[in-house]
Amino acid sequence: MPSKKVKKSPTKRLFRDPSGQEHMFEKSLEEELEAKKNAPVECLGMSFPNDEKRREYFLEKLREKLKDPEFRKIEGFPIGSDEDILALSDPPYYTACPNPFIADFIKQYGKPYLSAEASAQAGDPSKPYSREPFAVDVSEGKTDPIYKAHSYHTKVPHKAIMRYILHYTEPADLVFDGFCGTGMTGVAAQLCGDKAAVESLGYGVDKDGTISQQETDENGKTVWKPFSKLGARRAVLNDLSPAATFIAYNYNTPVDVNAFEREAKCILKEVEDECGWMYETNHSDGRIGKINYTVWSDVFICPDCASEIVFWDVAVDKNTWQVNDDFCCGGCGAKAGKRGLERAWISYFDDHSGQVNKTAKQVPVLIHYKLSGNTHIKRPNQNDLEVLGKIARAANPYWYPKDKLPDGDKMSDPRGVGIKIVSDFYTKRALYALSKYHDLARNSKLDGRLLANLTSSAIVLSRQYRFRSQGENLGAGGGPMNGTLYVPSLIKEIPVTKVIAQHIERMSKILSMFAKSNNILQTGSLSALPALEDESIDYVFIDPPFGSNIMYSELNFIWESWLRVKTNNKEEAIENRTQKKGIGEYRHLMASIMSHKLCICFWQYNF
Repeated sequence: MPSKKVKKSPTKRLFRDPSGQEHMFEKSLEEELEAKKNAPVECLGMSFPNDEKRREYFLEKLREKLKDPEFRKIEGFPIGSDEDILALSDPPYYTACPNPFIADFIKQYGKPYLSAEASAQAGDPSKPYSREPFAVDVSEGKTDPIYKAHSYHTKVPHKAIMRYILHYTEPADLVFDGFCGTGMTGVAAQLCGDKAAVESLGYGVDKDGTISQQETDENGKTVWKPFSKLGARRAVLNDLSPAATFIAYNYNTPVDVNAFEREAKCILKEVEDECGWMYETNHSDGRIGKINYTVWSDVFICPDCASEIVFWDVAVDKNTWQVNDDFCCGGCGAKAGKRGLERAWISYFDDHSGQVNKTAKQVPVLIHYKLSGNTHIKRPNQNDLEVLGKIARAANPYWYPKDKLPDGDKMSDPRGVGIKIVSDFYTKRALYALSKYHDLARNSKLDGRLLANLTSSAIVLSRQYRFRSQGENLGAGGGPMNGTLYVPSLIKEIPVTKVIAQHIERMSKILSMFAKSNNILQTGSLSALPALEDESIDYVFIDPPFGSNIMYSELNFIWESWLRVKTNNKEEAIENRTQKKGIGEYRHLMASIMSHKLCICFWQYNF
C-alpha cells in the first residue's frame, strides 16, 4: 500500500458537497493534525511524545509478533497478509488479529473484585461484591442514532446492555464481550459515564454520580433507590470477524470529529469531481439533473414466443408501483409468472480471468433525478444508454477486490445470476466510484475512519439493494434482504457519493460522544483468548451466534474483501452444510468456547 501522505491544501477552502451545500474551512486538515502532534499521551503505563509515536511503537511490536509462526497458528487467526492486518490495526487498542496486548491492558486497568467471603478474609467486610440477579424485562428500540450509524446482520441495542452493566459493575470495572459484533457492549460501557445517556434509560443521577431507579416499597409507594454509580467502564472485546471488529473499533475509539468530517467531505468531493458525470441525466429541455437512483430490471425469455420480457414493464403496476405475481408477455400475450421463466443472459470477456463469462441480463428502466430543487422520473433515453456504455468501456485505474466467491450456503443466489467475484456485485459506475473513494481513504491520515464509511456503504451500493415502494410512494423503502446475498429482480442503484455522504453525516453525529479510549479489541476465536489472571474481569456479557440463523463469514465476505482481511471460519460456531457443521459440530464449538474460564464465570455468577 502506498505511504500515507496528508495532501496540501489552502488555509481556507470552499467547496460544495454532493448535496449542494457550501462549506468554508479556515484550517486545513494537516494544520489541525500538526497542532496536535506534540501532545504527549499515556498508554499502558508508558509515555509517548504524541499519539503517532504511540501507534508507531505498538505497530512495530505487532509486526514482530506477526513474524512468529506460532502466533499465526492461534485458533481463529484471520486470513490476510501482515501488511493488510497492520494497515487495519491501531494497537494496542485494536488489532485485526489476536491482540498480544490484552494481558497488559487488563494488568494496567483491572482490579480484583472480592466476594463477601473473600472481603471478610481480607479484613475489609465493608465492600464485598454482591448483586441481586437482574430480573427486569429489557426492551429497547433500534432507532437510536448510534445503533443506526452502521448496519450489521444482528446486534443488541447498546441501551439494553447499559442496564446490565450498570446493575452489575462499578465505574472503571472491566467488561468482556467475546462475541462483540460491532461493539455495542463497548459503546454501552463508555456511555455508563454519560449522564444524559444514563438518564435516557429512566434512571436518576445525583450530583455525586449516584444512579437511582424507581422501585415500589413495602407500602406500595414509589421510591428512588440507589443501585449504581456514574462512570465509564472499560471493555475487552473480541469477535471472529475482521469486518465486525473493524466496525467496533470505529465505534469505540475516539477521533477528532472536525478533522474526520472535513477530510471525508474533501475526499468525497474528489470522487464527485471525477465520477459525478456518471450520475447525471438530461431533462426534457436539455438541462442536466442529478440522479437520485436508477432502477434496473431483470430480463427473461418468453417460453412461447422466445421474445425478451423486461420484468419491470410487465410485472409492475405503474399506478400503485406494486409488483404482480402473474403477468403477460408483451410480445405474444401469454400468461407467465417469474418462477416459470428462464433468464436472458449476456456473454462478455472477463479481463481478470481471461475467460468468456455470462451474467444475467439487467437493463435500466427508470431514473429518479433532481433538477432545480424538484424531483422527476423518466425512462432512460438514448443519451443515458450511451453514458452507461461509455462507463462500461472505461478502464478502472483503481484497486478493487477481485476475490472469488467461496463455497457457502448463501452463495447459490449470487452465483445464480452470474456473480463469480466480489466486483460482480456492483454496476460499473458504482465500482469505479467506490474504488476511487477506497484509494483516497487508504492514503489518508484518517484511513480507518474513512474506510468505515466504505464498509457501511459496500452493501447498500451493491446489486442487493431492492427497489420497493409503499403504495404510491415511488421508491420508498428497499434495502438488501437480511441474512442473504440475494440479488433481486428490481435493483435500486443509488449514487456512491450520496450513500457515503449520508454515512459521514450519521457518524459525525455520534463520534463526538466517545472522547476517550476505554476499550481494547481483538480479532480471533474466543476459545483462543490468552490466559488471564483469576478474577481480573468484573462482568461478562455474551450474545452468541445461534445455530443456522446467520452465516456471518459468508455475509461479511464483501466487506472483508474491501478490507483485505477475512474471517477464518474454521472456528465459526454455526450450522452450515458447506462447512460440514451440523447441530453436533455447533454444540462442540459452543462447548469449547464456553469452557473458557471467562465464560464459566459468566454462567456461574449471572444465572
